[in-house]
Amino acid sequence: PKQPVTVGRALTVKTRSGDNLMIHKALNMAQPGDVIMVSNDGGTEYRALMGEIMLGYAIYKQIAGLVIDGPIRDSDAVANMSLPIYANGTNPAGPYKDGTGEINTPIACGGISVNPGDIIVMDRDGVIVVPWQDADEILEGAKKIQAKDAANVHAALTGDADRQWVEDLLKEQGTEIIDDQY
Repeated sequence: PKQPVTVGRALTVKTRSGDNLMIHKALNMAQPGDVIMVSNDGGTEYRALMGEIMLGYAIYKQIAGLVIDGPIRDSDAVANMSLPIYANGTNPAGPYKDGTGEINTPIACGGISVNPGDIIVMDRDGVIVVPWQDADEILEGAKKIQAKDAANVHAALTGDADRQWVEDLLKEQGTEIIDDQY
């Protein structure tokens, strides 16, 4: 089944590696439609930052989704939840709750800069961060790309696609194609 596109506003969290106290605080602060973006501070303490219970609360809070630069646990239960979540792995080890961290400050999540309030767009293929100050311009460009892609899909499905570009590119590259048995 087709997974819908999810869009929300970034609520950023920077937490110490393996520690989820600041994520709990962000859940308390979150508003419906927020996307919680978590930086694991580049740490190497490979402990799950959240699991089924916290994600259940996120659903209750009507959070749009979560992007965690760290592992989660309870992956079987999480897979059946209605909340989009992206994490960089799984681990059964539970997190610490020692604190230290930041909320609503610029972070790096998955190597991408995220600022509080940035627009987060998620689907099955991944996550895009749109700087809030560029949102209108990017939306207009995305609409044009979507219209062109829709036309190309239609042309492919109906056999009307111009495939000459393949031949032209191979010729330009000097690629030899054997049309018969070798």
